[in-house]
Amino acid sequence: MIRAQIPTPARRAATLLGVVLVLATIATLVARQYWFFELFSHFRWQYVTAAVLATPVLWLCGRRALAILCVAALGIHALALMQQRFATLERSTGTERQLRIVSFNVFHRNAEYAEALAEIERISPDIVCLYETTDAWRQHLAKLSARYAFALFTGNGPHSGVACLSRIVPLRVVPPDANARAAPWMQLELESGGTRFRVVGVHLGYPLGAAAMRARNRQLLELAQVLRGAGEPVIVVGDFNLTPYSPYNDDFLQASGLTDCSQGRALQPTWPVWFPPLWMTIDRCFVTAGIAVAGYRVGPSLGSDHNSLVIDFRP
Repeated sequence: MIRAQIPTPARRAATLLGVVLVLATIATLVARQYWFFELFSHFRWQYVTAAVLATPVLWLCGRRALAILCVAALGIHALALMQQRFATLERSTGTERQLRIVSFNVFHRNAEYAEALAEIERISPDIVCLYETTDAWRQHLAKLSARYAFALFTGNGPHSGVACLSRIVPLRVVPPDANARAAPWMQLELESGGTRFRVVGVHLGYPLGAAAMRARNRQLLELAQVLRGAGEPVIVVGDFNLTPYSPYNDDFLQASGLTDCSQGRALQPTWPVWFPPLWMTIDRCFVTAGIAVAGYRVGPSLGSDHNSLVIDFRP
């Protein structure tokens, strides 16, 4: 009787959604086994939404075994979300001077130069880290770089383009490695208020394909080794092409000793801005002990397929 009250299209849709959810959850649990499976580990809030929608319909139409599997999947993904949401992170509520950093993948095909520059001028960051910059971006950023004490432009385009502007003159600069196999990341050693610290801007590779995923994971390991040996506090920002829910994210945190700045905060996806059902957080910020996070927010996309990140620190 109850089963007849549910329209056939709704039963079919719920069944399809439930089957996809169960298969995606299995792939998530074995994400280390194959590059394609790791891609399923990133969509936790989508899986929770799918489970909430499918489970009641499946139960009412008599497909209770599948409904129970959806409840189990709901528990797995909700737990991952809660661990991220309710994790503790050192925050600063003091009155000492803050350091503001903007991290933004501008997207190499984005031509909204004026909009991006106006937003950067409006929020007035101390340090700007940009990725996928092109020669055209460099020309337009010249207007902005005149207001900063330091400017660095390297590479060109989607893989190697990196730009950095800083109001603080660095004590030391390590530009991105020219090796094509290396991830483009830059390091600035700075001093503010008598405290020395390091800022690293990162753009890791896309993990689409077995070789590409191994390359990104190699970049993660190399970066973790560099940061682990740093003698001063470190702030790391950039496009990691990695969400907090990948098992390789856990490996990076353990190997580097860093803390994820998005922990303890509401879900704030950064990509892809053009398709909300796939929203995920791949633009990241990490810190070591000795760096307190005073503010963290996702900014506008400004013509890019990414949202910008705006983070306030107190070294």
